Amino acid sequence: MKIDGSHPAHDTPATENTRRPSAETGVRPGGTPAPGGPADRVELSSDAALRAAALKAASETPDVRTELVDRMREKLASGTLGADSLALADAIIDDLLT
Repeated sequence: MKIDGSHPAHDTPATENTRRPSAETGVRPGGTPAPGGPADRVELSSDAALRAAALKAASETPDVRTELVDRMREKLASGTLGADSLALADAIIDDLLT
């Protein structure tokens, strides 16, 4: 099959019609709304807004809390952390239940 750009194909008018905005769409070439045409709107549900706020807060939080890591290293070195596995398990369960 030979493709020659100087000769339009038999379906060129149909293709051109799909690219050309009509008066009913209210959109100018380039995607800008025509004056008086219908305006698109987006509204977020409360769940989507909450999700967006949570993602923003999570992205602003540092990945590693160095002050907490330093405190836990000190406790581990002094023997106050990890010495009593039953107390640790109770604390984990209590934290999950509250």
